[in-house]
Parts: sequence; C-alpha cells; structure tokens
Amino acid sequence: MTKVNEAAAVGGLWRRLRHEFVTPESIYGTIIVSALIVLIEDGETDFDMITSVSVTVFVFWIAHVFAATVATHGRRNGVEIPVGEALARAVRHAAGLPVSAILPILVLSLGASGVLPERLAYQLALLVSVLLLAGLGTLAFAERGARWYASIAGGLATGLVGLAVIMLKVILH
Repeated sequence: MTKVNEAAAVGGLWRRLRHEFVTPESIYGTIIVSALIVLIEDGETDFDMITSVSVTVFVFWIAHVFAATVATHGRRNGVEIPVGEALARAVRHAAGLPVSAILPILVLSLGASGVLPERLAYQLALLVSVLLLAGLGTLAFAERGARWYASIAGGLATGLVGLAVIMLKVILH
C-alpha cells in the first residue's frame, strides 16, 4: 500500500469513527450517565450504581429506538419504509447511547471489584465522562477541518459545556 493509499485509508477510518461515535446519542448518553452517577452516588455502592446506570441507559435506549422506529416507518417522500427497516435504522442510530456508558461503567467496576477505592472509582468515572465529551468535541471539530489547536480548544469547550449541562441536570433534578 502506498503512502497516499495509507493516508486515504486512515482518513476514511477517522471519518467513519467520527460518524459512528460523534452522534447526538453518544453525547446525550454521556451526559445522562454522568448525571446518574452524581445523583445515585449518595449512599450507594459502585455495584448499585452500575446496576442503576445500566438499567436506566437501557430504558432510554429502548425508548429512543421505539420513538425513532415509530417516527420513521411508513411512507416518506413517496418511498415506503417497512417497520423492520425503520427498526434497523433506529438501532444503528441509537447505538451511541449504550456505548457512551461503557467506559464510566468499567471504571465503576474497578471500585465495585475492590481494585480501586469506591470513592476514587466514582470520581474517575465522572472524569472519564467529561473527557469523553471533550474527545467527542475534538473529533467533531477535526472532522470539520479545524486546525489542531482549534480542535483541542473546541474539545475543551465541549467538555466544559458538558460539565455545565451535567451540573444543571443534577441541580434541576
């Protein structure tokens, strides 16, 4: 493979990853997970938190898939979209929601299993969530052709806005 082909392959992989992972669902899912961790933390073990976060994210995912399936199937611009196709699209589209919970849950698992103190695992899970938001923002800016420093600044801003939204969600809850 030539250098040009390698660069094109890496660029294509980068775009594919960005389109697969930088979605409203992954951003929203990260915010939901973070807010849940903050809200559930008081008096709960990391195992209880993992269970609550997992069940809640699953319910949100099912609700999103259901809503997208109902809203998508039928006749659109003269083209019939069967329920099965609408469901498949909805599942693909909503994948970011459960995927966004994986890293914070893995970190909480380190506390639940005794590898880390539970309080540290809790704090690291929140940090991971904010870093995920920053990473998603950085990828989004880079995909749009921003220079590296603008992409990093955009990612930091995304992480800070995400942190603010998490805190608002907690305060308003």
